[in-house]
Amino acid sequence: MTVYGALVGASGLAPSHALLLDAVPDGARVLDVGCAEGYLARELVARGCEVVGLEGDPAAAGVAALTCSAVVSGDAEDPGVRAQVPASPAYDRVLFGDVLEHLRDAGAVLRWASELLAPGGMAVVSLPNIGHWTARRAVVRGRFPQEDHGLFDRTHLRFFTRATARELVEDAGFAVEEERFTPAPLPLESRVAALGRFGPVLVRRRPELFALQIVLTCRPVHRRAAP
Repeated sequence: MTVYGALVGASGLAPSHALLLDAVPDGARVLDVGCAEGYLARELVARGCEVVGLEGDPAAAGVAALTCSAVVSGDAEDPGVRAQVPASPAYDRVLFGDVLEHLRDAGAVLRWASELLAPGGMAVVSLPNIGHWTARRAVVRGRFPQEDHGLFDRTHLRFFTRATARELVEDAGFAVEEERFTPAPLPLESRVAALGRFGPVLVRRRPELFALQIVLTCRPVHRRAAP
């Protein structure tokens, strides 16, 4: 089991997962890039979706294959691996749930994904926000920790703010159709539970500072929307 699969097993799906799922219509054909053990696929298949997975960890890919209609195991940045992903029928949604920050050239993978989308299809991207107040606090204190998961995951190769997340997808040929955010506990919330009621308000007003995850639903600009 991957680190992320273990987290889902212990705590359930994260708020960013819920937003990814919410961006997929029932019965859609979906490509889940970085599908891990198939925890998103299980939810989608229950809603009548057909899910194809792409996963770098062979053991996780084997577990996901129990749910997905097909799983390709390999590096999403390898053109040879990408060529193994079934391209037809085209996809209604391509999901990138906390994946692109692990890649050297995320733009190239996004551009590849755009060619797999059906007319009216969308890519849905979830990225951690390195501008979150907890990350800023760590840097101000002179720290840049290396952790197993979260904002300072040691396997992250790139770091994104709200602005640079949008730049990433726009430079890859997408237009942002919808931008959503997930909250995280506020300072002192662990001691004063009532502070939790202010979290959603602050995320709406200052997502650059208070959003933990940025979830973008994106349309390829060279495609016309379905009628």
